Amino acid sequence: MFLKAFNLTNFRNYARLELNFDTRPTILVGNNAAGKSNLLEAIYLLSTTKSLRVETEDELIKEGEEFVRVEGFFRPEDDQPLAGGSETELLVIINRSTEQVSFRKKVMVNGISKRAVDFIGNLPAVIFYPQDINMVTGAPSLRRWHLDLSLAQVDSSYKKTLTLYEQILTNRNRVLKSIREGQGKADELKYWTDELAEKGEGVRVKREEFFKFINNLESPLGDFRFEYLQSPISVERLRETNGREVAAAATLIGPHRDDFVVTTLSEVEGQGSRDLAHFGSRGEQRTATLAFKLAQLEYMAKILGKRPILLLDDVFSELDANHRAHVVEIVGKQQTIIATVELENIPKSFLDSARILKVEDGKISGS
Repeated sequence: MFLKAFNLTNFRNYARLELNFDTRPTILVGNNAAGKSNLLEAIYLLSTTKSLRVETEDELIKEGEEFVRVEGFFRPEDDQPLAGGSETELLVIINRSTEQVSFRKKVMVNGISKRAVDFIGNLPAVIFYPQDINMVTGAPSLRRWHLDLSLAQVDSSYKKTLTLYEQILTNRNRVLKSIREGQGKADELKYWTDELAEKGEGVRVKREEFFKFINNLESPLGDFRFEYLQSPISVERLRETNGREVAAAATLIGPHRDDFVVTTLSEVEGQGSRDLAHFGSRGEQRTATLAFKLAQLEYMAKILGKRPILLLDDVFSELDANHRAHVVEIVGKQQTIIATVELENIPKSFLDSARILKVEDGKISGS
C-alpha cells in the first residue's frame, strides 16, 4: 500500500496543500501546533472516514470556511510504488453543519460516491498518537472503538455485521422499553433477540481471532498481553437476563459490553501479571499502547497480504534506545510517516535514509 499524493483544502490550519511522497520514510518536524499531527489525522481520515481527535467534524474545518476537502492517490502494490499504472483516488468532503447543506459528508472512490462501510479499507492505515494511552486507561467504549476500526479496515463483512448489530440493538432496546411501559409485545422481542444473538456471535468470532493472533506475536517492546473480556451472547443467555433487561430497558450482554485489559508480567516473582490501567507507569502504558498498534499493523498485513501505512506521532520521545531501534526496524517494512518536535530522539541511521520535511504554520518545506 503506497500513498503517492495528498491534497488538502481548508483542513484545520491548512488553507491548501499539495504533497507528494516518495519511497523514503517521511519525517515531519516542527513546533507544537505547527500542523504535523493534522497531516497524520487527514491521512487517517482518508483511511477510515474518522478522526480520533475530535468530538465533532466541524473541528476539522479551517476557521472561517464552510467545508473541508481531503484527497489522496494511492497504489495498492507494495512493490514499485512509483511505477506507472493505475492509481486509486480517494476523496472525503465534509460540510459545516448547517440547515442549508445538501449533504454533511461525502466519500468517493475514483469519483463514485460510496457508503462509509464500502469506503473504509481502500487505504488501510495504523496510527499512533501520544493520547492513545487512553486506550489503556480509558473507558471500555474507547478500547472497542480502536479495535473495531482495525477490524473494519481489513474485513468489510465485519463492519457490516457490526453496523447491523448496533441497529438491531437499538430496536431491541426500544422494545424492552415498550414492554416495561406495558405496550411492547413478546413476539417482537423474540424476533430482535434471535437477530441480535446471530449478529453478535459474528462480531465475537472476529474479535476473538484478532486477540488470538496478536497475543501469539512476540513484541520487541515488552511482554504485554491483551486479554479479551467477552460478554458472551446467545438466545439462551438473553432470555435468562430478560427480566433485568426489561427493568433497565437495555440489553445487558453482548459485544457492546466487551472489553479488553492490557497486562504485563509482574517484576515480583510469583505475583503473575499486572493490569497496566491500574498498576502501570505512564511509560509502560504508552509503550503498551504502541505495542498494541504495531500488533494491529501485523494483523492487518496478514489478512490483507500487503502492508498498511504506518502513521506515528511523537513516537520516539519516551522510548529508550533499545526500543527506538526496534521501532526503526519495523518502520522500514511499509510506507511510514512520522511527526516529531525534534530530530535528536530519532536514530541517526534512520534520519540518513528518511525524507525530512519542515512544518511551520500550515506550510511545508524540504526535499
